[in-house]
Amino acid sequence: MIALDTLLVEGSVQKAAQQMSLSAPAMSRLLNQIREAFDDPILVRSGRRMIPSPKAENLRLRLRALANEAESLLTPEINTQSQPETGWQQPALLATPPLSLRAPLIGGQPTPQQLANQLAELSQNHDPVLRFSRFLGILGRGAGNSRPLTIEETEEAFSLILSGQVDPMQASAFLSLIHYRGTAAQELAGMIRAARNHYQLNTATTLQADLDWPAYLSPNSPRAPWFLQAANLLAQAGYKVAIHGSNGSGSNGGKIEQAACALDIPVTHNLSQANHSLTGHNITYLPLTGFAPALASMMALYPLFAARSPVGDVVHLLNPLQARASLLGVSRPAYRELHRDAARLMQEYVQPAHRQSNLPVQLNVLSGNRDVAEFYPFRVTTLLSLTGSDSADIIIKALQEPESLPRIGMDSFEYWQAIWQGTAIDPRLETVITATAALGLMTINPDLDFEHCHNKTREYWQQRNKA
Repeated sequence: MIALDTLLVEGSVQKAAQQMSLSAPAMSRLLNQIREAFDDPILVRSGRRMIPSPKAENLRLRLRALANEAESLLTPEINTQSQPETGWQQPALLATPPLSLRAPLIGGQPTPQQLANQLAELSQNHDPVLRFSRFLGILGRGAGNSRPLTIEETEEAFSLILSGQVDPMQASAFLSLIHYRGTAAQELAGMIRAARNHYQLNTATTLQADLDWPAYLSPNSPRAPWFLQAANLLAQAGYKVAIHGSNGSGSNGGKIEQAACALDIPVTHNLSQANHSLTGHNITYLPLTGFAPALASMMALYPLFAARSPVGDVVHLLNPLQARASLLGVSRPAYRELHRDAARLMQEYVQPAHRQSNLPVQLNVLSGNRDVAEFYPFRVTTLLSLTGSDSADIIIKALQEPESLPRIGMDSFEYWQAIWQGTAIDPRLETVITATAALGLMTINPDLDFEHCHNKTREYWQQRNKA
């Protein structure tokens, strides 16, 4: 338990080993034993850091209490009056490290109980700025004193941000602290709940779309949006596909809109228009600015920080048009579990309309190098799936990679159009499009396997533009 507590505080096997005066291999063996005991990864690598799993986060507070109690029990009460002078009064040069890393090590440092009392007083204040400072206090106390927020705490904090009741510096600190430590699943779920409530995305009484397809691309991405052609194939086959997203505000900020117009996909400006577009065309592209302008403004701050924000994860799970299935693409493997765990925690993710029709909510998460589901199927791929509350990992075998033909005499947009129109042939890119569409079809129909879905989408490809 002490090893687990130290690992959660440090977020590093090497640093935890130093705290416990152990070698790194010994601490690694302890971590493996902990994982086996709890049947959970406990720490998951995210870039160069390791972040706690949702189960580990739930254990964190109980571990803190255990460690402090153990420290108190094992610390003898010294009665200075009854101890005789022996001449051996020199204290040890190196003190035994405390079992609890929250034990006061510096004179005047507040105890855990004092910290808790300070935060409780702030929570009772009616001033939004002071109330919000409590959340910053929880997140920013430093190693051993901070913890992730609960769903309810994060929902309250993010609601205050969205309603403009906090200082902008507080909002920036909030997002930076969460991102630096690594977003916990319950924090992501709380922010999504706040955003859905703020923008009244929970009011639909009927299913609006078959498939939710978030598309939040970097404005610096040089790739053409091949996923739009995949989504259009499904729309032509009769499925209702709701695409929402943004492409930043750089020189390529209008790439998705330009591509959508080229495919006659309606670009809508609000939820009402998007619903009307789904009825008439089976597909729509709804920019984030059309239904969540404050989130769009936060996303646009990327150039100021040159780093991701938790808002970039929130927007993927908004499902603004009440689709019964969602196909997500995330840029890092560790984010797959984060999004799936947040979806499981999020109470609003299963809408009343879904419950009434007994339709399971289906979520599939694909890891790639961009924040949209676009599938390059030329290596073995693991698709993380969530059906209701049941998780599964779907292994998709690699397809043989066709030769990619050189682009001659056309710019990227012209070539993208020519592939759809059939005036240019590129077997590799056609496979990317049909395989991506197959993932969408699998998400809508979770009982079908990838091979069956890919055979269907290749048929859709051959029949495109023939109506």
